[in-house]
Amino acid sequence: MTTATNTTFRLTHVFHAPKEKVFKAFSTAEALNAWWGPAETSNSVIKLDFRPGGIFHFKMESDGNVSYGRFLFVKIEPYDLLEFTNAFADEQANVVKAPFDIEIPKEIFYQLRFEEAAGKTTIILTGRPVNASDAETAAFISIKDGMEQGFGGTFNKLANYLAQ
Repeated sequence: MTTATNTTFRLTHVFHAPKEKVFKAFSTAEALNAWWGPAETSNSVIKLDFRPGGIFHFKMESDGNVSYGRFLFVKIEPYDLLEFTNAFADEQANVVKAPFDIEIPKEIFYQLRFEEAAGKTTIILTGRPVNASDAETAAFISIKDGMEQGFGGTFNKLANYLAQ
């Protein structure tokens, strides 16, 4: 695993909801169907087994294009911590190359910490490549701005879901 700090992606986002509610939005197919994924895609859960060693397999559709993704959950500490690897996948949840020209790492390890103060929850998200080549690591570093926009849009969808 690559661990150098310059290869780590970091993002914080504040939600106007208690951390138990924010954390639970990651734990059910109903919730994930409502908010997970890039803003420009329609997403649906294929399988969710929310436990360490479990999987979240999902389908993303946009402008007639279909792709799949998966999380493999590593550590779940309710309301405080969520760790998983994320990858593009096929219909059977096997890891595949990203469906675009940039050769990013096939898997990325994410850690989400949930901190609450005054009824607001901050998610502190960090991500880093898993078993990536130097070229894949360089590509990961090069897309940090895009990742910030992508997660920002996804977390805005989560904020709207939590407000309902």
